[in-house]
Amino acid sequence: MKKHFSTLVALLCFAFIQSKAQTPFNTMDSVDINNLHANVLMHGDMWYNPITEKRRCYSTNDSVNMSGGGGFWMSGYDAGGQLHAAAATYRTIGIDFWPGPLDGSGPLTYAASQNWSKIWKVNRTDIQYFQSLSLHTISNTPQSILTWPGKGNANAQGSGGATLTISNNMAPFVDLNNNGVYEPLLGEYPDIKGDQALWWIWNDNGPTHTATQGNPLGLEVHVMAYGYRRGTLIDNVIYYEYTLVNRSPNTYTNFRIAQWDEADIGEAPYFADFIGYDSTWRMGIGYHGVNDDGPSAGHPLGFYGPHSVMSAITMIELPGDAGSSYVQPGCFNYFNNDASYIGNPTIDTQYNNYMRAKNKNGMHLKNDFTGGGTPSTGYGTGPDCNYVFSGDVASTSAWSECGSNNNPGDRRFVFSSNDFTLNSGASQKLVLALIATNRGVEGCPHTTFDSIRIVADTAWGIYHHPLPVLSVANNAPIASSGITLYPNPAGDKLFIENTGNSIVTAHIAIYNAIGQVTNVPMSMNGKKAQANISSLPQGVYYVIYRDDDHGQQIRKFVKQ
Repeated sequence: MKKHFSTLVALLCFAFIQSKAQTPFNTMDSVDINNLHANVLMHGDMWYNPITEKRRCYSTNDSVNMSGGGGFWMSGYDAGGQLHAAAATYRTIGIDFWPGPLDGSGPLTYAASQNWSKIWKVNRTDIQYFQSLSLHTISNTPQSILTWPGKGNANAQGSGGATLTISNNMAPFVDLNNNGVYEPLLGEYPDIKGDQALWWIWNDNGPTHTATQGNPLGLEVHVMAYGYRRGTLIDNVIYYEYTLVNRSPNTYTNFRIAQWDEADIGEAPYFADFIGYDSTWRMGIGYHGVNDDGPSAGHPLGFYGPHSVMSAITMIELPGDAGSSYVQPGCFNYFNNDASYIGNPTIDTQYNNYMRAKNKNGMHLKNDFTGGGTPSTGYGTGPDCNYVFSGDVASTSAWSECGSNNNPGDRRFVFSSNDFTLNSGASQKLVLALIATNRGVEGCPHTTFDSIRIVADTAWGIYHHPLPVLSVANNAPIASSGITLYPNPAGDKLFIENTGNSIVTAHIAIYNAIGQVTNVPMSMNGKKAQANISSLPQGVYYVIYRDDDHGQQIRKFVKQ
């Protein structure tokens, strides 16, 4: 990782933490089931390794970097107008977040936080195996299911096998007997999304609050990260669902939550980045400000060359969304890795300003784009705005870094919600996705946002219409008879036949390869159904057959 300008401040913070024997926890894990490998950590930070100081956010197809680090930010005002804030960037700056839940009685102790410094990881296949068992015991239940931190779980374990007593709602689970207690030995299991999921928890009222150096909020944050592996563009997506719980006695107004991201594309040079904003998909984008970071441009290590990737954060669910009505984020802002007025924040008011479309000194963002290749910082002269570099990068007449002929740099963007009120005891949800294109995107001046928009479209569509589980996971009776599909490959018609039972009362659905249900005419008679698939494009499809008496079966076919 690159050196930061505030070396002296970093050393003082580190010495202070060391003197209190309150060193941060280096627990880390990754959603690693698909094309992306992006690690998460225990202090509100992510996408880098704090031990080696190396970036850990890359495509598994080529292992070249696509983000240098990320972190969660939040701020709000109490009834007396006092600012409270918490944020995570790099640990050398300071630590506001600590693993573990709060009980409202005061700061979490270091010992309690250490017990919670664990990331629980569950694969869908673990759950399917567990569901296939007729009897559940401590010895045959996967540890990821047995020790899951669900409410009341007598077998819950934290870091190093520490026993956890969980009296509040924590990690979600399937509650088969509806008693509100997680009981894996009775067949209950984690309620995860996707084909693999991580769950962990942190709060902002732990042993130190040295990043923003201000008043803690007294909030805990539950996080689930998950992904799919389906052989389609969904393999380029990792979802992050944040649930904030206000354990303090304060009601916070003008409350904002934000994601911070260091948009490093490739390893060398790291001062070669541009950023941009796309309002349609509420998306902050990182892309190459140079068209070649390979050996021909003098950068032999960790390079993409002239055919790179593009990464982005897309905000899928924000406070203020209502049904199919989506609000715009509060702001898309940025700062550079320096000590200037648009440089690294060091105190709570500066973090708060960046979440409110201002620089760290309080100057509001301005659309200072004048065209003609004139450089633009967003803090020159022009009308106030909330979203920097919000134009289409493919248009020379729209406001982008590429169109402004800016100098590429070590960009860090801040992507925030709008203001909302968070009452004492209340909770609020934020969902974002880390997405990336496949390799082959050009850098400035030849790039477009078209390919990253397609991935964003996939991420949004599948979040709102989750993919079906493609392997049979029965906690219902196993089907007493099989279904067959023919012909396979199929042309205009597909026949679905049950060899043992009438098909008339069954529920039959046909899904495409990215999990969207298709709407095709279907008739049923006796043990056979006929689907008219003439309108379907060529490709792979799945028939999901559900019978209340006999369970679920899944079959795959190819449409020619």
